[in-house]
Amino acid sequence: MKFQILSLAFMIASIAPSAFGAELNYLRRWVVFPFEVSDPALRHSADDAWWHMREKLTERKRFLVASKQFMEQKDVFQPRKRLSADDVKLLAQLLDADALVTGYIEHRRLFIQIYYGPTGTLFWSKSLAFHPTLKAHEQLRVTNEKLTQEMLYSIPYQGFTVTDPLIGKSVYEETGKKFAVVDVGTTDGVTTGMPIQWVQIKIPETVKEGEIALSGSTLEVLAEGRVAKVKRGVFVAEIQRAKTVDLIKNGTLVRIPSEIQKTEAYVKSDIQSEKVGPEILPTLINPVSPDSQNIKRQTVVFGSIFSILGLLALAF
Repeated sequence: MKFQILSLAFMIASIAPSAFGAELNYLRRWVVFPFEVSDPALRHSADDAWWHMREKLTERKRFLVASKQFMEQKDVFQPRKRLSADDVKLLAQLLDADALVTGYIEHRRLFIQIYYGPTGTLFWSKSLAFHPTLKAHEQLRVTNEKLTQEMLYSIPYQGFTVTDPLIGKSVYEETGKKFAVVDVGTTDGVTTGMPIQWVQIKIPETVKEGEIALSGSTLEVLAEGRVAKVKRGVFVAEIQRAKTVDLIKNGTLVRIPSEIQKTEAYVKSDIQSEKVGPEILPTLINPVSPDSQNIKRQTVVFGSIFSILGLLALAF
């Protein structure tokens, strides 16, 4: 009986981590398809909204957006609505894209969707209705602006860790302290001393129809620190507390809590944001010091395993 329980424990331990899904990588390369409209009178306004969204995505130099010419060369420049997971993976591979965006108007509502290339899942989706007393083409641009702002706000990070070109490492030591370089596109609003966090985000590899991956995501804080030096497009951050410094690598996501709060202030109250799933708070993170840099990494899944094992023990 004990052997059966032990075997079940190992089985659960091997399966449970997959429940967290795939790790979210930095959404660097984007493809925005032209908006789908059934009314020819909306074509000009839809194209204008498409251009505006692309401009907003590249405004802070966080993302690279495929050009119209590139999409035409790949023979994919056409309006699209809902995409299947297979279509997303195929298009993402063809276009070397991390994220695909589609937009369409249906029943006097503008729908915007983000698909995550590596898994093909619907990452984020929102819609906003047009005002009933106004013509659709007169309010398409402002409606698109609201949804675009909400889309950018919903991305739960602002940058990613990069390898220092001179040192050749993502994390290096200087005067007994640990530092890392973070790419944020543009450093407007980033100041010395500003708190930051290194995070790991996991999203479901598959979602049911009508569900989005972002709402089922989990976010874990790997380390905390502060901005030590601001440069052009990047900043150097001191790592003050970490579960283990080894978790900070090239590409590790970074978020700036104050920037998230600032962006949220611009989002209209009539649009509800999809929040990233339960955050694993950094209360177990140790201060970084030359003598002690590691602690045992703890996640929600292990607590779940122990709870299940406890119930099994009681049952037997």
